[in-house]
Amino acid sequence: MQRGTNKRRLGTLSIGIGLIGSLAGCGGGGGDDGSARNANNLQEQPKLTLDVFGARGDTLTASSEGCVGGAKISWAAADNAQLAASGASVADPAPEHPLQVTASCGNASATLTLAAQNVFASPGAFAVIQGDGTLAVWGDKLLGGDLSQLKAEQQPKNVVQVVGNERALAALQADGKVVSWGSVWAKSPFVSAQGATSNRFMAAAGAFGKVVKLWPTLRSFVALNEDGSVATWGVTQKTFGGLGGWKTAAQSFPSADALSQLRDIRDVSYNLAAVAALKKDGTVVAWGDPESGGDTTPVAAKLKDVVKLYATDYQFAALKKDGSVVSWGTNWETEDFFNGQEAAPQNALNLIGNGSVLAVLGKDGAVSTIGSGQFDKGANLTLLEASLSNVAQVFASKAAFAALKKDGSVVTWGDKQRNDPSAAQAQLNNVVNIASTELAFAALKKDGSVVSWGDETRGGDSSAVQAQLNNVVALYANDYAFAALKKDGSVVTWGAPMHGGDSRAVQDKLKNIRAIYHTSLGGFLAVAKDGRFVSWGGPSAGDAAPPASLKTIPYLKS
Repeated sequence: MQRGTNKRRLGTLSIGIGLIGSLAGCGGGGGDDGSARNANNLQEQPKLTLDVFGARGDTLTASSEGCVGGAKISWAAADNAQLAASGASVADPAPEHPLQVTASCGNASATLTLAAQNVFASPGAFAVIQGDGTLAVWGDKLLGGDLSQLKAEQQPKNVVQVVGNERALAALQADGKVVSWGSVWAKSPFVSAQGATSNRFMAAAGAFGKVVKLWPTLRSFVALNEDGSVATWGVTQKTFGGLGGWKTAAQSFPSADALSQLRDIRDVSYNLAAVAALKKDGTVVAWGDPESGGDTTPVAAKLKDVVKLYATDYQFAALKKDGSVVSWGTNWETEDFFNGQEAAPQNALNLIGNGSVLAVLGKDGAVSTIGSGQFDKGANLTLLEASLSNVAQVFASKAAFAALKKDGSVVTWGDKQRNDPSAAQAQLNNVVNIASTELAFAALKKDGSVVSWGDETRGGDSSAVQAQLNNVVALYANDYAFAALKKDGSVVTWGAPMHGGDSRAVQDKLKNIRAIYHTSLGGFLAVAKDGRFVSWGGPSAGDAAPPASLKTIPYLKS
């Protein structure tokens, strides 16, 4: 559940590395007989082991020991071998399926099967699909963290997908029906079942059929029906001036013409006041406030062969198959709309946004930006061009960027007031991945240590726990704090104490942990290998009590 395609915002922010040990396993024999020596060697060879860390739906990391030179790791959906990946650390290739993980070394192998994704999070609530298909939900009651407002016949059952926006949750059932609940704004709760609701601000555009996929936007939802048609419901804000009345909300839905084109979508992106849908044929349909990109008219002719959509608060960008990028919405450099005539990146591999600026990683490893230099958010690359080469990946906080280079070094820029890496720069080598809160970064190094920088109140200072930050296999973050998962299953936290940075109250339960989930507003949820779980942090799900019916959250498939 994300804001646009910015993975920081709503989704589960986790990263990891594979720490694959190698043991010699070749002991010496006690006599001159070759057969005896070979037999002894076979007996003394260490057993191949396998363990897995990471949250389903995000990055997964395998740790294997007992293989000289390291084991080969493969990942495949247990019921669909085509959904597969390889490598010690991978993006989850099939979150909705049980996942079989295999470590191979010669004729030896070890296998684990992970349960399908069963934990979902919005900014203010956690939702867990229980074994009987019902939901366990907890968190901020105004933001969807309370099912008590639903009548017995409205309670979600046989749930297969959950998505959440800033103020609500929506559940898709196996029969294709959808139930959503939460608040339009403070003191305006709603329940919507297959589009039917008593709250006029949650009226739907388009008809509900048998729904097969859901997407969240800032304060609305989009549903794809089995026949390719689309329905959307909820409120879209104006870019400037906040929420309008009913008329304003209704006008933010797709026009009749746009709705007729809104078929066969494969992805949805959104920002503060508009929504853009990528269709399977590579074209784009948008709606909402034109000042945030709700109207594609100026660039419509160029929106073909699109493979991915990205967003900042006030604009969208489309990455095309040929590597070119098309932007639309508000152009702060000209204080007007993008018109398609602006110079744009032509050899792009992917993009990432921080709210005001998009960083573009080129296929050649160079970095460029789309955005205005009038904001100190990283648009200005003056004096950095030479450093931003051979880049492997770019990460974003809400105000800055960090580029991980192929040699393991890091270049960071933007937000000069708070994004100061000078104290950490000498340690930013051999880095394998980076996580971020809204105003700080943490880098995971190859040796399992961690380096942080940025706003001290948001996790930029990890000195109080630095001695504990070793043998780390994965980093997680909400907007305010970091959580480091270690190879022994323990967890180290730092950042804003009331929003997950202080885990001392639950430390005795943070054992044998394998995955950590978060709500961006300050909650963490840790799941152990045996299904035990514990949550902590701020009011938005962290310190709220999970339903008594939720006994375990399976990590491994039984």
